[in-house]
Amino acid sequence: MLQEILANNERFLQNTTVPHVGHAPRKNTALVTCMDCRLVNMFEPALGLERGDVLELRTAGATISSPDRPEAANDLIRSLAGGIYLLGVRQVIVVGHTECGLSKVNPTVLTATMQALGVDPDKLIREYGLKDVNGLVEWIGAFKEVHMNVQEVVNVIRNSPFLPKLPVSGLVIDINTGKLTIVDDGGKATK
Repeated sequence: MLQEILANNERFLQNTTVPHVGHAPRKNTALVTCMDCRLVNMFEPALGLERGDVLELRTAGATISSPDRPEAANDLIRSLAGGIYLLGVRQVIVVGHTECGLSKVNPTVLTATMQALGVDPDKLIREYGLKDVNGLVEWIGAFKEVHMNVQEVVNVIRNSPFLPKLPVSGLVIDINTGKLTIVDDGGKATK
C-alpha cells in the first residue's frame, strides 16, 4: 500500500497545483466526526465543505470513550482547545454516522482479534484497572446508539472546563445516503 500511495502522490504532483490555504478555518468551525473510511469523498461534499473551511477532527466513532468523559481532558478536547485558542474556532459540530462499527462491538471478536495480533487483553484489563472485558469495550469507545452517543459527546464538549462556552451542535449522517439528522441544534435551528 505504501508504494501505491507514493505512486499516486507522484501522479497528483504532476497533474495538480494546490492553492495556498491558511491554517485557520474560514468558517470558524470545528467538526468532530468518525474515522470510518466510508466517509472519505462523501462527508465534505454532503456538508458543502471545501478545503480550508473547517477544522476536521476524526476519532473512532466521533466519540470520547466513557472512561475519558468525566474529566473531559482527552486528545479530542485538547485538539478542540488548540482550534479554539489558536485557530479561531467559535463553534463545534459533532457528526456521528449510521452503521458505525463502534456501535456494534462484539467483546469476543475484540479480544480474539487482540490475541491473534499478539496483544493480551486480560493483561491490559488487569494492568489498567479495566475490571473485565466490558471495561475494555468501554475503553475502546463502544456505544449502543449513535444519536445518544452524539448527544453525550456534545454534552462533554459543552461542559469541559478546558473549553469556553461556545455553540455545540450534534448531527448524524446516514452513511448510505449522506442525509443529516439533527440530534442537538444548540437551540439554533430554524423551523
